[in-house]
Amino acid sequence: MQERSDTLVRDRLARQRTELANERTLLSYIRTALGFFIVGIPAVWWIEESGIQALGVVSLVTGVVFLGVGFRRFFTIKAGINRPPD
Repeated sequence: MQERSDTLVRDRLARQRTELANERTLLSYIRTALGFFIVGIPAVWWIEESGIQALGVVSLVTGVVFLGVGFRRFFTIKAGINRPPD
């Protein structure tokens, strides 16, 4: 009986570690997107050169893409974690 209890604890802890790793990965996607926003917003609003403004727009679009990919990945993996084992 002790062996089954140990296995249940190990499985629960492994699941928690996976959930925390998934959350950390989402936070890194958000941090990267914020970096692109921090570069893109001043480039679009304050700098008059068209080449720099174009790079700013690319930076903002890249930030939005990173946010989308991060959230999609997070919810996909979360659904896989919450799925009952086969």
